[in-house]
Amino acid sequence: MRILVLGGGAAGSIVANKVVAGLGDLVDRGDVEIVVLDKSEYHYYQPGYIFVAMGEEEPEHFVRKERDLLDSRIQFYYGEKGEVVKIIPNENKVLTKDGTEWKYDILVIALGSIPDYDAIPGFREGAYAFYTLDESVRLRDALNKFESGKIVVEVSALPYKCPVAQYEILFALHDRFKKEKKNVTFEYLFPIPGTHQHPMISPIGKKWMDERGIKVTSPFNPTKIDPEKKVIYSKEGIEVNYDLLISIPPHKAPDVIKDAGFGDWINVDPFTLEVNGYKNIYAMGDNANIPNVAKAGSAAEYQANAVAKNIIGRIKKSGNVYKYNGAAYCFILTSEDRAGYLYMDYYHPPTVSLPSKYAKWMKIAYNELYWGMSVKAEL
Repeated sequence: MRILVLGGGAAGSIVANKVVAGLGDLVDRGDVEIVVLDKSEYHYYQPGYIFVAMGEEEPEHFVRKERDLLDSRIQFYYGEKGEVVKIIPNENKVLTKDGTEWKYDILVIALGSIPDYDAIPGFREGAYAFYTLDESVRLRDALNKFESGKIVVEVSALPYKCPVAQYEILFALHDRFKKEKKNVTFEYLFPIPGTHQHPMISPIGKKWMDERGIKVTSPFNPTKIDPEKKVIYSKEGIEVNYDLLISIPPHKAPDVIKDAGFGDWINVDPFTLEVNGYKNIYAMGDNANIPNVAKAGSAAEYQANAVAKNIIGRIKKSGNVYKYNGAAYCFILTSEDRAGYLYMDYYHPPTVSLPSKYAKWMKIAYNELYWGMSVKAEL
């Protein structure tokens, strides 16, 4: 029996490591094989990118070799051997760029989402982002040179990875430039009314912005950016001038997901993460289309736990069905040295803590625990 995991990010790696831990005897006997496919040799801890942009860590701090994070009994292929070019769900097979045809008994899709820097004309030339390491370094360098003027932080479209990321960069920079006594003003743009996609979080964000004197303009759906004039335009007919623009780019699903007929995002059972219409396919993390569940690493980790248990239970024929409860737990930077945290699930509305230095320390601590415990499924 082959369990094929597409994607070596957080969700895919955790599932693979948890499944091999639960089926170790079957793997050792050769009755079950677990294969992870990814186009990259490296594993990137994406929540760390904001620390790179803020100049608190070096880029390499958030990169490891994927092979070192996976149990040695898991097969891992990368490059052309690991880059998925076609998913054929009705035939239970996947094709990789080198021409290999991978048959599977159980498929786990965890390919993540992709920042689309070309979706808005002028984005690449006129805006900064922090959704890749290269972009985070570019933003860091620009911030180090910034002395005065107006910084605009905007979200281009919904959905996007880490729905509090824009809060974090906005509030951390506001605190930083206030401490440095630089003449810097801020404006925040959001595509729907309010400051956040969740109606219970939006007023909290608005309160934090009001306390800091940050102007909020919403709804604002960008149509183009003029890097020469330093103006961002919206379909609402609003024009906003800036000296430095930090944008959350539109996000899209990998083409192989759409080409397989799943749509932009994959509809799944919100509890088991089974793909609708397929009993042997699971989708998690950014790829899963679950209303009111964030595309965030913490949600992916909770989902991975449920998926792994269900795969183990299915193969061992235990009869147990484990359910993901909609949980997401996110730290939120509210200044350079303070953070709050947000927790929510299907049964409880969002809870947002009061900011504290302790929570900032916990956020930093988890950055380190991730490598040694979380991704290796030891938590």
